[in-house]
Amino acid sequence: MLTSRLSGGGILLISDERLLSLLSEKEKEGLSDRRRAEELARRLEADYAIFGSVTTIGGGYSLDLSLLELEKNGSGLTRVSKTGDENQFISQLADVAYQLRGIIEGKEKPGKKTEERAAITPKPQTGKGLFSRLERDKEVPEAIEKGLSFKSTRQYRGLNPTGEISIDMTVMAFDMGDLDGNGDAEVLVLGRKKLLVYQREGESFVFRDSLKPSFGEEFLKVSVGDIDSNGSAEIYLVTRYGIRARTSVCEWNGGFKRLYRWTGHLQVVRDPGGGKPLLLFQGSKVDEFFSGSIYLMNYDKEGKLTKGEPLPKLTGVQFNTLALFDLDKDGYPEFLGLGEDSRIRVWDRQGNILWKGDKTLGGTNNAIRLGEREAPGALLPRISFNSRLLTIDIDGDGKNEILAINNISLIEHLLNFRVFKRSRLIAYMTEGTDLFPAWTTGEIDYCLTDMQVDGRSLFLAAHKGKISNVGKGSSRIMWFE
Repeated sequence: MLTSRLSGGGILLISDERLLSLLSEKEKEGLSDRRRAEELARRLEADYAIFGSVTTIGGGYSLDLSLLELEKNGSGLTRVSKTGDENQFISQLADVAYQLRGIIEGKEKPGKKTEERAAITPKPQTGKGLFSRLERDKEVPEAIEKGLSFKSTRQYRGLNPTGEISIDMTVMAFDMGDLDGNGDAEVLVLGRKKLLVYQREGESFVFRDSLKPSFGEEFLKVSVGDIDSNGSAEIYLVTRYGIRARTSVCEWNGGFKRLYRWTGHLQVVRDPGGGKPLLLFQGSKVDEFFSGSIYLMNYDKEGKLTKGEPLPKLTGVQFNTLALFDLDKDGYPEFLGLGEDSRIRVWDRQGNILWKGDKTLGGTNNAIRLGEREAPGALLPRISFNSRLLTIDIDGDGKNEILAINNISLIEHLLNFRVFKRSRLIAYMTEGTDLFPAWTTGEIDYCLTDMQVDGRSLFLAAHKGKISNVGKGSSRIMWFE
């Protein structure tokens, strides 16, 4: 059934006779090893190989296939998983076969349900953008992670970053802004023990300066914005000082100048409409690292930072993930962020929840342990520092989407200890006053710790390798046009 639907047109299938002569008796029952599939495909001088299994349990089945694309110096992989009742198998297999054929031919033919949605969901440029299409069937939430159109390593390897900066430490956070007023944004990369400044030079960035924390401090977050409206962005550096947070405010123009310190957390939030960014504040107490209401901050006529009006109560928000997004299209952006349960929430200007996602996002190796133990010998509470969410026109249709990081835990069911080494990005689009996950990357072999956008360039901070409590490690800043 599979081969009959794949054959014809510009696709030439290698005969069973040629293939079977190369297989062992065990391999004739099925083959699931990628290296062996690639070895056989290269011996047969094939461009693609499809391998995998069908498992039947009771009255149901699981179809798990992989499409291997052979390249001169490696191979790319697209995984396919479908589950259902036994009476659905023939139609599902046919649908899978036609979609596999579409990928091979470069057409990426949609399945029946995708065709029905074509009028309301824009179609991406297959193989050229950062994102591939997600199934939107609310009845099958597994489709987000297992759908045919969810591409794995091949999708990521097919998109090469425009450039990258290698960083010899674990990146806690990064941000971008015009620090010296010359019109170009600098990149600030933060580890626990130092802040690095990179300046644009041609198509890339070169290292310019570094700053170490004061005695007894540990860097946690950095954000950048021209809040005092003097033409150059300030740097807001959140540190752990003892068991509380405090923020150092600096300027940089070829060298660092410390302006003042402020007890608690300060965070710059960009206006997606291009207006002046917001500066938000949340307190920090001995027994509560993020404490109390969130306030708008500004500078008075004398240049002194002052606390303004409190924001409405954004129940359960993770302060560092806050962003602005105009969900109801009335010209006034709402507040957007991850909640305590790491699901996206949208709050209106009165603090009411307009929308809440059902998928857990975020996930980070950047965390500290502070507070009181729940029981003798128990671990201290874990305080996580997730990436900001981005409001960005990811598909170039003139409408903003919400971009979120989804780091993938090696072990899902441990609450207090998780290690993240893989990730994906998910973009949410609006439909009326509802959001839905419409685009995704394949799995990326890095833990993503932060992201930012500059013009039409998306910047990602990615970590790979061992996780260190003192900030040592190997990271990179990558950007994509």
